[in-house]
Amino acid sequence: MKLALRQPMLAILAIQTLPLQAAEDAVPELETTVVTANRYESSERESGTSITVITAKEIEQRQLLTVADIMRLVPGLDVINNGGLGRRTSVYTRGAGSGQTLVLIDQVEMNDPSAPVGSFDFANLMVDDIERIEILRGGESALYGSDAIGGVINIVTKKGKGKPKFNLESQGGSYDTFKVKGSASGEIDDFNYAATASETQTHGFSTADYLWGNPERDWYRNTTFDGRAGYQAMEDLDFGVNLRYNHGKTALDYMMGNEYNPIHPYAPVDALNYTGTTSELFTRGFTHFKVLDDLWEQTLGIGYSQTNRNYSNWDPSLPYDLSGDYQGTKIKGDWQNIFRLTTNNTLTLGLEDEEDQLMNESENLGTQSYNTQGYYLSDQFSLFDRSFTTASVRYSDNNRSGSKATWSLTEAVLFNETGSKLKGNVGTGFKVPTLYELNAPFYGNPDLKPETSFNWDIGFEQGFFDQTVQFGATYFSNQFNNLIQADPANFWIAENINSATASGVEAFFQINPMDDLVLRGNYTYDDTLDKETDSPLLLRPRNKGNFEANYRFLKGADINFMVIAVGEKDGVLGTRIPGYAIANLAGSYQVHPNVKLFARIDNLFNKEYQEVYGYGTTRLAGYGGVSLTY
Repeated sequence: MKLALRQPMLAILAIQTLPLQAAEDAVPELETTVVTANRYESSERESGTSITVITAKEIEQRQLLTVADIMRLVPGLDVINNGGLGRRTSVYTRGAGSGQTLVLIDQVEMNDPSAPVGSFDFANLMVDDIERIEILRGGESALYGSDAIGGVINIVTKKGKGKPKFNLESQGGSYDTFKVKGSASGEIDDFNYAATASETQTHGFSTADYLWGNPERDWYRNTTFDGRAGYQAMEDLDFGVNLRYNHGKTALDYMMGNEYNPIHPYAPVDALNYTGTTSELFTRGFTHFKVLDDLWEQTLGIGYSQTNRNYSNWDPSLPYDLSGDYQGTKIKGDWQNIFRLTTNNTLTLGLEDEEDQLMNESENLGTQSYNTQGYYLSDQFSLFDRSFTTASVRYSDNNRSGSKATWSLTEAVLFNETGSKLKGNVGTGFKVPTLYELNAPFYGNPDLKPETSFNWDIGFEQGFFDQTVQFGATYFSNQFNNLIQADPANFWIAENINSATASGVEAFFQINPMDDLVLRGNYTYDDTLDKETDSPLLLRPRNKGNFEANYRFLKGADINFMVIAVGEKDGVLGTRIPGYAIANLAGSYQVHPNVKLFARIDNLFNKEYQEVYGYGTTRLAGYGGVSLTY
């Protein structure tokens, strides 16, 4: 993993996805509320960080199955999928590695302590029951600690509201795909609840690209349950608990060398009896209360996550035994205090204690663990309702890798007279070596130091015609040091020998030419450099862009058209992956107040392409279904 600070040759108009309004209000909302910027609810417009908000309405309009597919539309993010639904899926933020982006769901950390780089695999994360997704781009270790060098992806699930409501949904289509989902939510006196369960199955296509001679179809099955409950004990005191369980099982293929695939060396080939199973559990309980006339707000919580991965290989044609069992567990307690000192000044103080554990008998790692304690302080203050500044600092202490202090400073300046916003962010980041990097036989090194970063960005946003036209651009620069990789000069043992840079531009526009029509798009230029090899970082395209049009008509019909374009990029072992552009189309119609029909077409023009060298992608595919709500 590595990056570079080359200046882009062109200044580029930029794009960031903004939330859609409900049908009755298509004009963009000026005061979008976010949590990720300051760790409490605040105005997105008053934040100096780069944040994209994806709402439940947008997810419904696009009709995509997985969170990873939604992430493809976000500027600054690169999504890499190894061969279709259910296969390993990684997200890179502004050139940072997949293990350098923190992923949260209802404040539970989802990153897997058993993964070699501590990343989260998006393969089994469906969009079920999601209220919104907030994507913060740029290092934010000062607020969120280790793993947040690249940014933070914060997923918030739906909370039960109003009268009890039930929903049943079924859909099916290409590749013998079928999904059924049921949910219930509501409020009873001071108690609220929401629960969703779904089952997804597909016969799929070959993980190893069938255009390269791999005819076997690789199946996938997913079961997801999500639940959330809360109790309002008093006006200033409430309790809550949330839980999410994902279980995915899939057929896999295997990457071989020259002797097994001479035409396409190092590309995967069919493996007839190689399967992977992943079970993930995320849960958190908390209490939230206010004192001193709401001037002091406190949240106490404890979260637990466990990821179990099993790989089974009983294919005699494979030269290696690919079987293995891995378990990653994370327990985290947190106490956050918000002090509203004045109407213009809010102070946040937090304490965290986290225990990570890795169990891996397959590689004789046994059970390994470490503890990290964190203390953070953040102060947001404003002047004249025009200047909004946030200064944050964190001290972290890991019992294996020592202590580290990080900081960040953000600024937003609003010119309401012209609908303009200037914003900027600067800070430092760090990532503690993973348990695998510290302990793995023949690779691990107990003397590794944390990876570090220095990042900054500056940008603007501009609105015209009562915000029916919006556009903006942000320039970013990241410097990564002490990056960990295997050192060939020292028997391939992990060492802090790498450094990299990434710099570029994110741009966005959104236009509402009429009440029910929204046009939007984004573009990212990301120039990365691995300073060890003097070449771009792997799997990071230099150019990426999206366009989307959503039109509502006939008081119940909705149609969504999107184009995703990705430039060429470097793959592993000297391979080169060509760029591509694909189009998707989705539509729905509310035929009755309780009945909605929907359909979508993926890869509308049947484009042949790859995201990872040798791995298959969907061809032209169609899906449709019905949703019943009572």
